[in-house]
Amino acid sequence: MDNMRQIIIGTKNQAKFAQMRDALRPLGLEAVMPEDLPEVIEDGETNQINARKKALTYARFLNDAVLSMDNALYFPDLPADEQPGQNVRRIKGRIDRPSDNEILEYYRDLIDRYGGEIKGRWEYAICLARPDGQYWETTVNSERTFVSRQSDSIMAGYPLESLQIDPKSGRPLASLPEEDRRRLMSQRISGPLQEFIKATWLAEPEI
Repeated sequence: MDNMRQIIIGTKNQAKFAQMRDALRPLGLEAVMPEDLPEVIEDGETNQINARKKALTYARFLNDAVLSMDNALYFPDLPADEQPGQNVRRIKGRIDRPSDNEILEYYRDLIDRYGGEIKGRWEYAICLARPDGQYWETTVNSERTFVSRQSDSIMAGYPLESLQIDPKSGRPLASLPEEDRRRLMSQRISGPLQEFIKATWLAEPEI
């Protein structure tokens, strides 16, 4: 471990940190999740803007390079006014941040209104920023199937894993053994994220 190069992941979400950590591990990198990061108002018009805001804010605060990610969710068959987009964790008509259980109830009802199963696409906006303001960006897309039948298991920080189906087993992702679930989550972003890091952070020793 002492010989591994460290990379800072700018997030307060343990599930998101684990996803990025596992995706980067094949590169021989040790991911670090700092404590006491400052609050960032995620009010950007796109998730890429929000990922950039977080990465730049944390990089300046820590005086080090930081990798951040922001998720958006789209359902191609739903009308525009029902698209979660970058507001996955918000419920229409509410200004507070709902709990994981409230998020699940909202999406269960939404999916049920459209027949109990819909196709969705996760969009992962990724930004690597330096304290001097320089940054690099990329976006990764992952297709998913969502159902209104909720798993009994709920993954803290990523509640919608309880409504997503593993294409191989047909089981909700949250009900899979931890090792299998972590592998699937990291696979969503692993290839493109590794190529992005190799072309930026690992290609620039001074970062």
